[in-house]
Amino acid sequence: MTTPVLPAAAVLGVLGGMGPLASAEFLRTLYAGEWHGPEQSRPRVLLDSDPAFPDRTEAIRQGRTREMSERLADRLTQLLERGADQVVVVCFTAHHFLPLIDPVLRARVVSLVETTTAELTAAPGRFLMLSTEGTRRARIFESQPGWESVAHRVVRPDEDEQARVHRLIYRMKRHGPLPQEALPEVDRLMRRHDCTGVVLGCTEFHLVSRELTERYGPDRTVDALRTLAVRFPAGLPAPQLVSSLPTSATREGACSSR
Repeated sequence: MTTPVLPAAAVLGVLGGMGPLASAEFLRTLYAGEWHGPEQSRPRVLLDSDPAFPDRTEAIRQGRTREMSERLADRLTQLLERGADQVVVVCFTAHHFLPLIDPVLRARVVSLVETTTAELTAAPGRFLMLSTEGTRRARIFESQPGWESVAHRVVRPDEDEQARVHRLIYRMKRHGPLPQEALPEVDRLMRRHDCTGVVLGCTEFHLVSRELTERYGPDRTVDALRTLAVRFPAGLPAPQLVSSLPTSATREGACSSR
């Protein structure tokens, strides 16, 4: 697949609010990066921050796929109609519903899941996966083409640990970055599972990405939002597109096999 280039003059759409602090932090990361030239040279970004989106993990548990996919399609259409060239959906768990929308529409979405897969392909070592229970339950990463090439190097927390990670995610949704809680928990899990790196498989962890990157290094902290924030202003190819995610039939088959 040939990946389109995101030129610096392009308009980036951001569908956020899931949660709102994570999408706001993504914009901060984007604009706080290394820029050459005046303020006017920085990109135009259209942000639709909609905290009223249903809880994604609960929607997966309850099978509310139609409600979520229709809402996503509506918001994506509005961003594109307003001038966005491509859109970043700032929620990994929401990616579960993207294969259920019009392929033409989802081809304009940059996939965090595929971006993560590509970053892992280039990063040696054993990585701890941090995600919501919804992302884990729906096997969102496992359904991504190419994941099988890196899956043997990605470790999931056990059931009790996953519950703690999930609670931490929701605490950060409510209270913002909690490095005093997040860093010791990640340290503990990495030691227990003998990991050399960490995958930020939930966008709430982008709130503490700087601290995690300082601790483990950029090559051992896989953060798709940070990757996209660096690539977009540089006019580099977007590593991944949702168009290569599984079809709706594949997704439904994966769900029925759980």
